[in-house]
Amino acid sequence: MEGLIIIQDAVISFIERVKTANRIQKLVAYGVTVILLMVISFIASGVRITYNITVDGNTVATVAKTSVFKQGVKTANDLVGEIGEVEIKPVITVNADTADAEQLSRLILENTASVINGFEVKVGDERVAYVSDKAAVEAEINARLSSFNIEGAECVSEFVKKVSVTNAYFNKSQLTDTETLKANLAKADVVTTARKTTKYTVPFDTVTKKTSSKLAGYVKVTTSGVKGTNQKVEELTLYNGEIINQNQLSDEVLVYPVNEVVVIGTGKASYTSAVQNASAQGFRWPLAVKGTITSYWGDGRNHQGIDVGVPSGTSILAVKGGTVVEAGYKSDYGYYVILDHGNGVKTRYAHNKANIVSAGDRVSAGQVIALSGNTGRSTGPHLHFEVIINGQRVNPAAYLGI
Repeated sequence: MEGLIIIQDAVISFIERVKTANRIQKLVAYGVTVILLMVISFIASGVRITYNITVDGNTVATVAKTSVFKQGVKTANDLVGEIGEVEIKPVITVNADTADAEQLSRLILENTASVINGFEVKVGDERVAYVSDKAAVEAEINARLSSFNIEGAECVSEFVKKVSVTNAYFNKSQLTDTETLKANLAKADVVTTARKTTKYTVPFDTVTKKTSSKLAGYVKVTTSGVKGTNQKVEELTLYNGEIINQNQLSDEVLVYPVNEVVVIGTGKASYTSAVQNASAQGFRWPLAVKGTITSYWGDGRNHQGIDVGVPSGTSILAVKGGTVVEAGYKSDYGYYVILDHGNGVKTRYAHNKANIVSAGDRVSAGQVIALSGNTGRSTGPHLHFEVIINGQRVNPAAYLGI
């Protein structure tokens, strides 16, 4: 507007001078004045020469200069490498809005059928994918990060190199499929920090108490053991799922263990080899020598007989007359003999070194039927003696006068 005022002042000054000129000079001056006034009016009305830009035949923008057109096309080409057919045509416009080079490049790309306005995925500075669905790629990123989580732990995972998803233009031919996207993201290294809380069992100790008031072989649990519970908190650092650092933050006792207390007898008892009428049944001592009872009936371990410790090869005697109903070997008893004394009464002699009698033999009280040993499930040379009444094992003590 200021420029127009200056031109206007110049024209007025020119007219004043023309008043003193001759007729021909006045005609020329008036003609020039008319032309100048027309130019001034033309400019003042906003009419000017601009350039329409078309892409594939469709007008997408107007620019003021050809240099803007050239820069816009170059920028679009640099971004996607291939754009539609772009043309420029000069036109006379009135107060037309014009685009700059950046706006033009965007309009060219948006109106090119083969170009997608999507997203570029980068790992660090490396482009790994072009995608059209941002939510889908973010889901794949989260899946990659969460794949290294430890169950039951509080985990935070992050990429070693920043993974970014930003707006970008690209050709449809550059669109990355889902499998390729997954494969490329799988190459991105991940560091995971995990805070893990674990409860674990603490075993109890066994405390042994010996007493001479109980015979050797006596074992009884007087206090049952109870396992304890601890809770530890650890911080783990993982690189692509592999633990590279482990630090224990705390270890707290939740339940203290209770020690098991076991009483073991250390007393000794010896018995003569003389005939002992221990009861109305007339049982005698089952050995030809004195022996030490190392384990009684029960003894805290469901022991269903008595054990008498004697040297291997000691003669084992029938406690009463009867018939040999079994004389053989079993994995638990080793070599053993069973005598039937009638009236539902039987006796067993086990862990023998050798059996002297065979099934069907008749034996008398005090007759040698076997030699003591350490066969079967045994911890040392001894005689395991049982009394069986009507098929049920009973405590032999009353039958031997113990």
